[in-house]
Amino acid sequence: MSDDKNWSTLDEIDQKIIAILNNNARTPSKEIASELRNSGVDVSDRTIRKRIERLEKNGIIKGYKAILSGISTTDSFEALFIKLKITRSMDGIIESIKNFVKNLPNYLFVATLEGDWNIIIVMRVEDSEKNPTSRVVEKFSDQILDYKINGIQIKDVNLLNMSMLLLT
Repeated sequence: MSDDKNWSTLDEIDQKIIAILNNNARTPSKEIASELRNSGVDVSDRTIRKRIERLEKNGIIKGYKAILSGISTTDSFEALFIKLKITRSMDGIIESIKNFVKNLPNYLFVATLEGDWNIIIVMRVEDSEKNPTSRVVEKFSDQILDYKINGIQIKDVNLLNMSMLLLT
């Protein structure tokens, strides 16, 4: 089964289960069933366990991870917009920038853009490094025509939709 087919089979109950598990992956199936019943969905603890097993088997849930607290004392993020000099090797430069950024420990994502800017890079700002995106600007300064750095706030992220980005 392809990932696209797996995602298209999600009904409202599956989406609610995933949302609860995204909030706390250790939530017992009994508690998930109770929460869903409180929202008007009549499901049993056993049904929740079977649905979670199916979501895991179909690759929708690929695993669970620990999210450590106290690693960062900041919730600050930077977005770096880059406009590259026009060259024949632009695709290669974009790939080099992406590969460089993906090896930085505090990168969240890098994406190509259409319009005035070629690339956007979003990184977490750690106390030890106030401008993490400046490393990218310094490394690729010869290829950059213009850049803009903005502080951003990331709140209320829909983890289900964000995880769907990984399928593309």
